[in-house]
Amino acid sequence: MQLRPRQNMFDALKGRWADRLLLLIALISIVSTWLIIQSHIAAGPAMAEIYHGQTLLASYPVPQQGEPAITLQVEGDLGPSDIIIDEHGARIASAPCSSQHCVLSGSHAHAGDIIACVPNKILITLRGSAESRFDAIVE
Repeated sequence: MQLRPRQNMFDALKGRWADRLLLLIALISIVSTWLIIQSHIAAGPAMAEIYHGQTLLASYPVPQQGEPAITLQVEGDLGPSDIIIDEHGARIASAPCSSQHCVLSGSHAHAGDIIACVPNKILITLRGSAESRFDAIVE
């Protein structure tokens, strides 16, 4: 019995030039699409959008340093949720749900952040501002 010599990793990745070109085009399109989406999320002034289910209830600008906070009460499926939008971002101060994950998550201030009270069907999304951060860390 004769053993075959070990192949180099690059020998296993052989392909025609058309295959490599197609792979390069796919990678470029994925990266450019991701960058366009990130720039769209971070464009414009910081805004907090409040939804009940899929219905947009209100959109408020996030106050700057020294501006008064916005406090409101939103009626959800289980009852009212208190929402505070201040210079530190948006947060749910109280909710009628039993788990209270939305309240415990604290204040969110970066573009693309989402606060959700799933049992009450309340959703807050943050859009805009230059303080956006990338969310591509995997553990």
